[in-house]
This record gives sequence, structure tokens and C-alpha cells, in this order.
Amino acid sequence: MRLIIKEVRESKKLTQDEIVELSGIKKRTYVDYENGKSDIPLSKLQNIANALKVNLFELFEGYNETLAEMSQNSLLTKLQFENEALKKENEELRKDKAFFQSLLKPNDHDKSQTA
Repeated sequence: MRLIIKEVRESKKLTQDEIVELSGIKKRTYVDYENGKSDIPLSKLQNIANALKVNLFELFEGYNETLAEMSQNSLLTKLQFENEALKKENEELRKDKAFFQSLLKPNDHDKSQTA
């Protein structure tokens, strides 16, 4: 996965100098991180995420798409579960309807009393 520190910073309308100040990272080091010239220790990446006020994972390309896909899959699972529950409820309602209809039908005992 590719880091998208620069894209996130620019979307927040922050300058490199502001991130350097907020993160406590030296400017030359930060510029190298942002340009992919140096590996970023996890602690420094967390400092950058904090400075940008984002989740650490948001600094990785594809995170938002993955999150959206997971959310969509979660919604689909929820809808499938609700659909199954509605099917069961519908079946129970059919049984109840048949029961009540059977109570309303005149039976042989009732016919003999009216004759």
C-alpha cells in the first residue's frame, strides 16, 4: 500500500510547515517521508496522523475504498438477515391467519344447532 500523506495534507489545506510544527518532525525528514524517499517509523507516522487529525490508516491509499466496501458488505449482510427475519415473520402470520380462519368457519356442531 502506498502512503498518501501529501494528498491528505493538501485536502486539509495544511502546509508542510504546519505539519512539521504539529508533529515535531524535522522539515527535511518530513519532506522525505511525504515524497516517499525515506521509510517512516510507525511512531512518526502516528505523529503525522495526529497532526492531520486522521486515523493512521487513512494515510494509506485505498483505505477509504476498503472501508466503504466493508461498510457496503456489512449493509448487505444486515439486509439479508432482515430479509430472512421478515420471511419467518410472514410465515408465522400466514399460520395465524389460517388458524383464525378455521375459527370463523362454521363447524358441523354449529350446523346441527341451527337445524
